[in-house]
Amino acid sequence: MTAFDRLRTLVAHAMLPLMNFSATISSIAILWLSSVSDTPELAALTSPQTAAEQITQCGAGAVDIRYDDLLQSYVLTVRDATEAQLRCIETAAGYHDVELQPELQKDFDEIRAAKYSAAYQEHAVAWLSSRGLLDKVPKFRAGETDEAAFSGKLEMFCGPAAKGALQSEYGPRTVSPEWLRKIPLPPRAEDDEAISCLIATASVAGFGLGFIGNEAFAE
Repeated sequence: MTAFDRLRTLVAHAMLPLMNFSATISSIAILWLSSVSDTPELAALTSPQTAAEQITQCGAGAVDIRYDDLLQSYVLTVRDATEAQLRCIETAAGYHDVELQPELQKDFDEIRAAKYSAAYQEHAVAWLSSRGLLDKVPKFRAGETDEAAFSGKLEMFCGPAAKGALQSEYGPRTVSPEWLRKIPLPPRAEDDEAISCLIATASVAGFGLGFIGNEAFAE
């Protein structure tokens, strides 16, 4: 599955209202990192059963496994855990979603977001460097740079296939759902390159991107 296939799967099935990049960093990072990396540990996913066993080895309570049809992913619900176990649980869970007691969920999510954000930035730099683009990334200064103009620069930087990617009613920081829907399946190589370029360049520039799901909430 290409980077574009993975991104379109996320957009099609995740019930996401307009979100800031920081709110979706884990999901997008997992999808993008696993699609652009040649590192085996990034490409391989731990089975939910194995992840559940590893979580209990952290000292946590029993783990319930369920499949979320809407999100098309497994969710591991940890019945009992402590704050001291959170980092162990995060590592043990692999890429699977984890549900904890409400008082622990926020801290767990912050641990996971920080981990993927660092990996995401590292791979963004590597992706651009491998193409000789790192030193050419457009400069963005929050509060000073015009966002609409900058989004246009990003599209131009990433080539013709990226045209219109950040042009929609949702504003210059959001990948256009209309643009995604126009991409043929399977996507062309230039389409896959375009989304990887936009993600990597925006990350390095410090220009937060948002993504929007296109399904209604289940009744």
